[in-house]
Amino acid sequence: MRVLILHNQLWTQYKSVVFQGIYDEFKKTGDELLVLQTSICEKSRLNILDFNAANFKYTYPYILLNNTSLEDSNPIRTAFLWIYYAIKFRPNVINLTGYSELGTIFILIYSKLFNVKTLMTNESIHSERLHNPTISKKIIRSFKKLLIQLTDGFLSYGIKSNDYLFRFRRSKRSILSFLNSFDRSKFLSENTEFVNEKTPYILFVGRLSEEKNLFCLIELARIFVLDRLNYRIKIIGEGDEYDSLNSLINKESLPIDLEGAKNWDQLSIIYKSASAFILPSLNETWGMVANEALEMGVPVICSSACGCADDLVINDINGLVLKNFNFIDNLNSETYKRLKAYLLMNSASTKTSKSLNKNIASIYDETKLIDEFIFAFRKIA
Repeated sequence: MRVLILHNQLWTQYKSVVFQGIYDEFKKTGDELLVLQTSICEKSRLNILDFNAANFKYTYPYILLNNTSLEDSNPIRTAFLWIYYAIKFRPNVINLTGYSELGTIFILIYSKLFNVKTLMTNESIHSERLHNPTISKKIIRSFKKLLIQLTDGFLSYGIKSNDYLFRFRRSKRSILSFLNSFDRSKFLSENTEFVNEKTPYILFVGRLSEEKNLFCLIELARIFVLDRLNYRIKIIGEGDEYDSLNSLINKESLPIDLEGAKNWDQLSIIYKSASAFILPSLNETWGMVANEALEMGVPVICSSACGCADDLVINDINGLVLKNFNFIDNLNSETYKRLKAYLLMNSASTKTSKSLNKNIASIYDETKLIDEFIFAFRKIA
């Protein structure tokens, strides 16, 4: 069996360990793997990444198609190279990462013509915010439906991703994996010594962009000041919203630490020292940062728009799921009341609750996902 994986970013801790695990198993069975990587990584990470292929520790066979960020990669070049290597490698199975690339339709047509089975890794979830009934949205939805109907099977990341496929009339039988994961062993091997901060903090890690809804954290910080609640907010990341956030924080002297991007190996200690992790996104396919937080025993406060909500993050068990994060600078806001009560309750949390968080996170183990990928490849081939 020969498997061709079409992936978007080379430098990602989430998938590299999975691809390596698949490759290690394939070496034992005589199967072949090739991963085509569209780009190095997202543009926001390039300035903190000392990219050198010689330092890439994973040994699975890959080809980097564009020596650029994902945003600057050439979609026409990528589509051409996908077809070129599909013809050259002659795979039995092609695994696509979603459907957003221009080349997706050409790969699916090629696969139908030459009887190659296709598996799509689906992270998409339904979002009312992104599905307004405009003509352009209807056209896009129809094209998505065509791509999904042309795909033979799916590796779906969670309950909400499954529901998304059901909306396109795909059956449960076509979904061959239901898990998501990241490199837990690597994450836990980093320095995780607890740092006892003078002021407890809520942590956000991610891209500073519109859909992350980060200006609600400005509102939250204002309420902390009015309420004299001794909490800070720590924001780790880069993005288009950085300057606007920084200006407001400095202008109002808000209890927010905007620290910019960090290398992945610096994050475990930042997570472990946090009182809670917050993910207020307006839309979020999953939110792998929630896995990372729970791995450190830290509870997650997230919006119901996140794919991990009510799946990985279970309300009042290992986190808090809120329908909205509109704090409106009002101490009587029901949203703020719930969040404050949860923070105060969690501040007295025991080792047992931290252990529960880790146990739930361990369900999403990378070795389980590797096994599910290989099972899916064999079943569909």
